[in-house]
Amino acid sequence: MAGSIPQFGLLLMLILRPLQVLSGGMTPRESMPDVIQNIMLIAPNTHYVILSQAILFRGAGLSVVWPQLLALLVIGTGLFFLARRRFRVFLKSSVLALPVCFRRIA
Repeated sequence: MAGSIPQFGLLLMLILRPLQVLSGGMTPRESMPDVIQNIMLIAPNTHYVILSQAILFRGAGLSVVWPQLLALLVIGTGLFFLARRRFRVFLKSSVLALPVCFRRIA
């Protein structure tokens, strides 16, 4: 992972730009190879682009876009629990470096 804010910014440029291009936000997904289309279904922004285009361009209702909403919910929940677990591991490793007065008394 990035060790500083400038490294984080460079990492974002390397990751977010290809995600945005391949998600269908800049180019149509239908013009991409099937393999890329299937791989990009892992990314949440692909589902968001599909959902927003259906609502904005076709006036789709909930009965049409519920698969994308469900996919966003599943991906978001998975990422939330992954981040929560990593944060707890980080806190456990850093609590030993805290002075005694700041440690939680169990």
